[in-house]
Amino acid sequence: MEAACRSLGGERLEAASAARQWNALREQATPWFQGSAGRDLWRLSVPQTAPVLDLPEAPLVEWHGAQRWVRVAAANGERVRQAALQAGGHATLFRTQRSDASGRMTPLAPAIATIHEGLKKQFDPAGIFNRGRLYAHF
Repeated sequence: MEAACRSLGGERLEAASAARQWNALREQATPWFQGSAGRDLWRLSVPQTAPVLDLPEAPLVEWHGAQRWVRVAAANGERVRQAALQAGGHATLFRTQRSDASGRMTPLAPAIATIHEGLKKQFDPAGIFNRGRLYAHF
């Protein structure tokens, strides 16, 4: 552990302190997430090797770069989605104040949408579970 700190930088944390920090991050209780008021919160899933993305604000980076969180004004949502797609990933509108939050998920390719809809019909033939929650037409 000490050798890793010397070569990579950083400092070792005691187990209890590390657990508190990871729990706060998991529960979105860190100061970074508290600064999200009034803006949409997007979760991006991209390859770990994706470069720095062209986003309106610097993201919070997790999972060795594979998960990135970004806070933006509602008008910038499409820019966030396009940046994720160009990097080989997708973006999900995770939290918003808007009542018309359609389009939370990246649209599915037509063939995948057909499979998705067929599976939903098999598992929920009456269409009662989470109607329109992920995709407006399912």
